[in-house]
Amino acid sequence: LKPSWLKHLSPKALHRRPHRQAASALAMAAAIQATLGRRASRVARPQSRRPQRAPRSLAMCALVPAVAAVTALAASSLTAFVSLRPGALAARPAAATTARCAEGSSASTAVAEPAAQAGKSRCPFSKENMAMEGAPDAAAGGLLAGERYIAMNRFQVREGSEARFEQRWAQRKSSLLELDGFRWFGLMRRVPPTGETPDYEYADDYSYVSFTIWETKKNFNSWRTGPAFKEAHGGGDIFSFVGMIINGFMTSKGPPKPAFWRGMLMEKTDEEKPRLLSGPGGRPDADGETVLQPEVFVSMNRFTVAEGREMEFEQKWAKRESKLSGLPGFRFFQLMRRDQTPDDDVNYISMAAWDNREAFDNWRNGDAFRKAHGGGGEKKAHGEGDGGQGQGQGQGPMGGVLLKPPKPYFYEGKLVLESELGA
Repeated sequence: LKPSWLKHLSPKALHRRPHRQAASALAMAAAIQATLGRRASRVARPQSRRPQRAPRSLAMCALVPAVAAVTALAASSLTAFVSLRPGALAARPAAATTARCAEGSSASTAVAEPAAQAGKSRCPFSKENMAMEGAPDAAAGGLLAGERYIAMNRFQVREGSEARFEQRWAQRKSSLLELDGFRWFGLMRRVPPTGETPDYEYADDYSYVSFTIWETKKNFNSWRTGPAFKEAHGGGDIFSFVGMIINGFMTSKGPPKPAFWRGMLMEKTDEEKPRLLSGPGGRPDADGETVLQPEVFVSMNRFTVAEGREMEFEQKWAKRESKLSGLPGFRFFQLMRRDQTPDDDVNYISMAAWDNREAFDNWRNGDAFRKAHGGGGEKKAHGEGDGGQGQGQGQGPMGGVLLKPPKPYFYEGKLVLESELGA
């Protein structure tokens, strides 16, 4: 690499705002392509004096697509980080945002309106519609107050690369336990429901999820804008950063997709359990050949709640009679409300963590499950049904509160890290 290329990924450049980091990566790509292009042009000139150099020039020319691909991935990953940083999009020039919105006819109309008339931009790239924006107003809507803040990243891991993906997490730097407000972390690998074959297909292709629970959104933002975040994502060192990008390119189909949630109705086990303390960086022995053994089992139900029925949905959960805390193998439960404009049709999730799959299956096949899901009757496959609150009156699940039945998802939690207070 030439010094003129490296200046775009210098420590000073890496510590700029994320959108400038992406610009630096793209600038480096342009510099590399321009330099290699000049070298390639020499191939067309007479090479009578030094014909042996032509093959090397051709080889350098062939590197252009590969270099551009890796650098583009770096830029896309850095751009994905923008959606995690509050207010980052606001730093972009208004003209750039307007140009992007003009690509869609409905959005361009919204951009043309003065802010005083529009009130809130309908542009899909506006700050209101990006990650961490568009959250429901809990106080105005009579919704439950959030007890936790959850940051989730969804990953599309390439088939056959699961062990290497986990190794990256097992050996990365992390100081989560030292941070204010940290409660729980788990890297979760999606697995089939009990009784299904390993090739069971879910509705999406996100095979892994990183899941971090914080006490408040402020705690999460402090981590996100602080040195601990840089440490976990390359540390500002050029070689660590490039290594992270290359590893991600080799194991994932694209950058992670973030999702943010408010955790409510937290319920914990009555039993004293040993703390799980492996966490990111806690398994330096991971060999990248075999996947890590699970430490917990996580069950989730994804809900699509009809607009305007959110308070009714939450109250049904708040008034339910729950006896999870005394069940063998139970760890904790929470109901999660989306804290952003969704990029899918899921605006609520119920999540329960168990010691293992056996503990979950014992609960699902027992009387406690039947009482919590309508008091008996035929059990739905894999826990599918009406959300555990009965059909109620009206059409559809929960009397029309849900637009469609909830969808169950199951995970094996690895590299779990718990604070002294637990989740």
